[in-house]
Amino acid sequence: FACHGLNILTVEGIGDKHDGYHPTQKLLAHLNGTQCGYCSPGMVMNMYSLLESKNGQVTMAEVENAFGGNICRCTGYRPILDAFKSLAVDAEPRLKEACQDIEDLTKICPKTGSACAGKCSAAGKINDKKGVHLSFSEDKEWHKVYNISDVFAIFEKIKTKPYMLVAGNTAHGVYRRSDDLQVFIDVTSIEELRSHSMGNNLTVGANVSLTELMTILTEVAAKSPNFGYCAELVKHIDLIANVPVRNTGTIAGNLSIKNQHNEFPSDLF
Repeated sequence: FACHGLNILTVEGIGDKHDGYHPTQKLLAHLNGTQCGYCSPGMVMNMYSLLESKNGQVTMAEVENAFGGNICRCTGYRPILDAFKSLAVDAEPRLKEACQDIEDLTKICPKTGSACAGKCSAAGKINDKKGVHLSFSEDKEWHKVYNISDVFAIFEKIKTKPYMLVAGNTAHGVYRRSDDLQVFIDVTSIEELRSHSMGNNLTVGANVSLTELMTILTEVAAKSPNFGYCAELVKHIDLIANVPVRNTGTIAGNLSIKNQHNEFPSDLF
């Protein structure tokens, strides 16, 4: 339900044997980065996402840092990292020699045969921002909201029913949520909670992800000497969990879990 309104691209969507393979898929196979193949789709999509987020301009350090959340029991990672590091702007000569140059690889779209436009079509994207309310057995409910006022309206309606605000939901891997919860409220699309502003102080929305927070702090540190210390905070946050967790885990979620479980070793508290 948390995927409502999203345009989801899978590994089959970026390339296959019928329409042609994407460079990340070709390189992983070419440099023997796949054995049993179980982890390969995740590896490919992780690298694809990294390239998309950086407009193709990634460094070898960024590639290595991005794979802390992907597990491979067969290859020992080295051939996987070699394959994807060959796409980096600072790739070692031996890696560049083992494959085509990134500029040549991305000139032609494997799905259309035409020049790559830099992104895939989002024709199927849902732009409807109407709230969603789903009811299930045992008095369970799911709400998707787009503004804060709707959240408080739900609070008024559900009275004393146990509820949960759903955002990144990464803490579920550490602490299982209570079976007594009856109402789940998806707050990921509330823009007010994902915004930030800078004046004499820096104000950051509670629902900003750790990755987004790192970007904000980096920009703020570069703009104002008074916020130069933010660059050190970025270094610290970069050590929290791994890239997939930081991409979805939020500031409020981290602090909320610390509040509920005092033993939780929060790196933000």
